[in-house]
Amino acid sequence: MSLRIVFVAPFGLKQKTTVWARTLPMAQALVAAGHSATILIPPWDSPEDAGKTETIGGVRMQQLPLGGGLLATVRRMVQAVDQAMPHIVHIVKPRAHAGLVQWWLWQRRPYRQQAAPRILLDVDDWEQAWNPVNRYHWFVGQFLRRQEEWGIRHADGITAASRWLEQKVATVAPHIPTLYLPNGVNPLSAPQFNRSATPDRPPQVLFFTRFIEVSPDWLKTFWAELHSQMPSAQLVIAGTPVQPWLAAPFQTALAGEPQITWTGYVPSNELGDLYARATCAIFPATPIPLLEAKCSVRLATTLLHGVPVIASAVGEQSSYGADGAAQLVPARATPVEFARAVVEVLQNPAQHAALRAHATDRLLTRYAWSHLTAQLLDFYTTLLDQPRASTTLRQR
Repeated sequence: MSLRIVFVAPFGLKQKTTVWARTLPMAQALVAAGHSATILIPPWDSPEDAGKTETIGGVRMQQLPLGGGLLATVRRMVQAVDQAMPHIVHIVKPRAHAGLVQWWLWQRRPYRQQAAPRILLDVDDWEQAWNPVNRYHWFVGQFLRRQEEWGIRHADGITAASRWLEQKVATVAPHIPTLYLPNGVNPLSAPQFNRSATPDRPPQVLFFTRFIEVSPDWLKTFWAELHSQMPSAQLVIAGTPVQPWLAAPFQTALAGEPQITWTGYVPSNELGDLYARATCAIFPATPIPLLEAKCSVRLATTLLHGVPVIASAVGEQSSYGADGAAQLVPARATPVEFARAVVEVLQNPAQHAALRAHATDRLLTRYAWSHLTAQLLDFYTTLLDQPRASTTLRQR
């Protein structure tokens, strides 16, 4: 049976990465398996894209008009769902426009009976953990918290991008079937590892950050220890903060360090050169819900590009880096201990090749989108074979 699947996104394509990094490759893998997939997008954060429709890798990307405000946009999204006549509606994040579409579809379900599609929810973050980072007004934070938990309780099935989220969903809604579905990789993007580093080149440590993973003091202490043990080492800090005010304390803590480079945002067409120059990459993380819940596409991409990785064993970083794919450091390791783990890798070039080989093997088997999508299709089939959930059972 060829399935029609509609993914409902919460935001546009320009500022956030969930649709590009998770939803689109998932949808493309479904199309490659013989099904049809559409992604409905409310581009409130990139309004210049409103009304655009394009097909990427067989997936129809429909960006809805924004005229009339929030409710009018949500109404158009629901109408677009109806026009597609899907078997599955897969909500991407239980918040904002997508969460409101889920609410609308659920409320009208008693009147649609057998015509109603199955409603699934995809969670790839613990959204309410972002409230203090984003400095939401109390009322907004409470609304988003309630919307997130309502969405989890009102779905026929849930896909969770991390084990932490899988367990959290089980505490909020233990009766709802849940599939652990981490972010995958595309085998076609696997590079030929032609990293011709010269022995006399200073080691370059790459740190992708959104300025939320560790504190400024942590990074300052880490760098002091790394620099004391390897004076020639260079630190390249790439990325932009999730909120503008987050970067300044880091820049102050590391001010005046000539061997630190701040690249800011790195365009996708320049990432290959950045990876090629890096001797290794670091992914430190604090064991808090915000980071335990996430499933880092950036970590997987860095591993796939053949860069030796040293990562905190926090959340999905432990899974991606298992079996020797990365040098894992205990979750609560001090910055000094983390720095020493980096030095150990830098001083052992033979370990670089081993890390690359293990990473490639693990990613292209365990995390290939074709493999993950086969599991997703089995999940879809199981849910389609079950009676639709009642709208009266989950109103708490």
